[in-house]
Amino acid sequence: MAYGVWMLAAALAGAEIGGPRTVGGPAPPPVEGGGPVAVGVGFHFIDVGRVTAREENFDVTAHLKLRWRDPRLARGAAVDGKVWRPWVNFDNAADAPRLHGDPSIEVDDDGWVTLRMILSGKFSTPLDLRRFPFDSQDLVVRISLAEDESRVRFEPLPDSMAMHDDVFITDWSIEKQGYEVKARRYHPRGQVYSYLEYMVRVKRRPTFYAWRVLLPLTLLPLIPALVFRFEPTNLQPQISTCIGTLIAMLTFGYSVDFALPKVAYLTLIDRHAMIGFVFATAATIAVTMIHRAVVDRTLADALRIQSRIAAIYPAAYVLAAAANFALLAAGPGSASLGGLQHRPVVGALGGDPPARLAGVAIGPREGEDGGGEDHRQADGQGRHAPLAPAQGD
Repeated sequence: MAYGVWMLAAALAGAEIGGPRTVGGPAPPPVEGGGPVAVGVGFHFIDVGRVTAREENFDVTAHLKLRWRDPRLARGAAVDGKVWRPWVNFDNAADAPRLHGDPSIEVDDDGWVTLRMILSGKFSTPLDLRRFPFDSQDLVVRISLAEDESRVRFEPLPDSMAMHDDVFITDWSIEKQGYEVKARRYHPRGQVYSYLEYMVRVKRRPTFYAWRVLLPLTLLPLIPALVFRFEPTNLQPQISTCIGTLIAMLTFGYSVDFALPKVAYLTLIDRHAMIGFVFATAATIAVTMIHRAVVDRTLADALRIQSRIAAIYPAAYVLAAAANFALLAAGPGSASLGGLQHRPVVGALGGDPPARLAGVAIGPREGEDGGGEDHRQADGQGRHAPLAPAQGD
């Protein structure tokens, strides 16, 4: 048995993330009754570095586990240096994931093979920022098999999906996680491929934006209300106050823009800033109208107009701002986990069998020309980042 484990580890030695794939390797393990090879998959986050809203991606360190049965390795059978193993891709990886140390490979007397590895990578995920900074987001990682479902398919390993309790994300709190094994075509007439979609729902901690952005944006438009309490003949300080408010609001708006992507909709803060900007502009126009009333008519007429505006302006602004926050409570949040949440697992592979651990060296291969690349990449059927070669040498 020890010899079989050592040879299996040696067959995986030299496998690197994004490394070349050997041409003419061993055939997939035989399956009783025919059909595709069932590959158990387990995946969970160990640590999340950061969520970058402007680029709509996140950095994560995760644990990946793959498990399948190869009867040819049962009862300590020796191998000839060529061992089949599944080739997996990260469909939404922004960069090729990086391994932490060497993967480990286990094989038991029944031929169950278990591959474990820890990896880090940057993954792209669409963000819904309409409720920013009171938003929740779904951090998604999609792992797919390079061979179609007629040859190999994923089955979830529920015991390997639980996220670590000490996972921490700066400025975010973790709400829930979910996963689902699905199937998709990368081309309308292409083959069907099995993939795992793993998702973690996170909620933004809004304290910073509430105190440093929302509070100033709320108070600034109320400052022009004070100019209607002074004599209408003092035009210069009134106009200066209104213009200064507009400049301050523009400055706050730019500070928020640098943290967000260029989206085609307005966020909560965008609407709040726009409401304040409209009211500050209206106050500037009102001051001009009052001053023209002093010049063209009488001071009494100007005072009458000023008193009405002084009563209407703050009340109208408070109502408009409240309506904006009411939309926050009534509007839709981030997309639901849907089928991912509390999904029952059907047909999952069993728990870990007794196994022996063997380290797997990771490094460049010698004498390989990088041929035999993933056929999905060659067919232009989707972007992906390969993790491990599908065949040994």
